[in-house]
Amino acid sequence: MRGHFFPLPVIFSPAAALLLIFMSGCLASCRPRELAGGVGKGRGRTLYEVSCGACHQVDGEGKEGVASPLAGSEWVTGSEGRLLRIALDGVRGPIMVRGRRYQLEMPALRHVYDDADMAAILTYIRGAWGNAAPAVTTGAVAAVRSRTASRGDSWTAQELSSH
Repeated sequence: MRGHFFPLPVIFSPAAALLLIFMSGCLASCRPRELAGGVGKGRGRTLYEVSCGACHQVDGEGKEGVASPLAGSEWVTGSEGRLLRIALDGVRGPIMVRGRRYQLEMPALRHVYDDADMAAILTYIRGAWGNAAPAVTTGAVAAVRSRTASRGDSWTAQELSSH
């Protein structure tokens, strides 16, 4: 069959490529932001799945020996300020989540995400998997980021109990 020419599949034509993208739902994720506290839920979900989902899992149920669950977690649905501190600077040591003790460490995300992206992620997890907590605003992230700017270490559950 040497020298036999097979034409390129139709998928390589620009019109066919656009049709494939549209039909696969890729364009659906590019729709305008859904507003919830000023941030897009779709963007929050995408950022969560890329950055947090490997440990906390896409379903928010966590992974044994790696990360605690976020679904139904009082740490997610409770104090917004406490959740912001965890996301910005991380948390270490023993922590109780849904009645179970975890001895793990979550890294700081302060230098990974800007205020808008952090708000989008936290708004997503506060409303996903049956959680029903209010949205996190960009202003709230900025305020806590500013108040805790000099912090050089992750938080412990005991330190967070007052927030």
